[in-house]
Amino acid sequence: MKSASDYIVGVDLGGTNIVSLLINSEGKIIDKDTRATLAREGKEKALSQIVSSVRAVLEKGQLQGISSASIEGVGVGSPGPLDTKKGIIHFAPNLPGWNNVPLVSILGSQLKLPIFLENDANAAALAEWWIGAGKKVDNLVLLTLGTGIGGGIIIGGEVLHGAWDTAAEIGHMIIHEGGLVCGCGKRGCLEAYASATGVIKRTVSLIKEGRKTLLHELMHDHLEDITCELVYQAAERGDEVSQMIVKETARYLGIGIASIVNIINPEMVILSGGMTAAGDLLFKPVRKYARKYALEAAIRGVRIVPAKLGGNTGALGAAATVLKRDHRI
Repeated sequence: MKSASDYIVGVDLGGTNIVSLLINSEGKIIDKDTRATLAREGKEKALSQIVSSVRAVLEKGQLQGISSASIEGVGVGSPGPLDTKKGIIHFAPNLPGWNNVPLVSILGSQLKLPIFLENDANAAALAEWWIGAGKKVDNLVLLTLGTGIGGGIIIGGEVLHGAWDTAAEIGHMIIHEGGLVCGCGKRGCLEAYASATGVIKRTVSLIKEGRKTLLHELMHDHLEDITCELVYQAAERGDEVSQMIVKETARYLGIGIASIVNIINPEMVILSGGMTAAGDLLFKPVRKYARKYALEAAIRGVRIVPAKLGGNTGALGAAATVLKRDHRI
């Protein structure tokens, strides 16, 4: 039997899936549970899925001799906005009916364990700082590039939360006044241009203008089937429209990163999420444009790198939140 407080559960709460990890204090994964959030079936169903997922990894842990007394706590990484101190999720766009949900109180009463809440992008940044690409780097910024753009900032080894837990909303940095409409309702946000959603919308717009492109072949003339991955595939094969979109996307990301670098002065910028699968096709121009638009003194030593932890990042970061709050990392 292990000693008390040797293990933590981390939960990545997404609109589609819930990932729960049972890990030890060094970040080794003991067990994992992945299941559908079932968010469309209502708030109570989704809450039940979280509880069931956590219990599943705890039960598997017990089979390996890990008692409930060995569990230091459960960390939950959730979309926001939220209040980490009060443990309340104010609003979650992909979780219908989630308005001012006291998640920490609800889970605590059912699981009988200490519960800690963190923004999902902050959790991802913390994970990469702890055991990922940003290990031993105490000043870093992480951008999650997916359907939207999230962000997490670590300053002096601590997560930057801001006054009301809304720090690092990098996707909603205005890079084009009066520009494209973002999902948040504002115009010109970085997310509207450089997220996977932004890439698809801008590509579709060009196709509707009648631009000739290899994408017609790749999506079999079904415009609704276009994906960010197809755009990058076409760009690699020399398609001019796709190459233009990729270059524009890298430029917008470079502009955003340059602004962050000028303000925060990090040692590292980590890019995570599905779009990073494009590899050098994305990273090379992003690095070029970030250096072009940032102050030379600020960008000189900055490394712009891909995340290392893959699909477990969110849950690992949620677990790390427990260790961080307890001053163990």
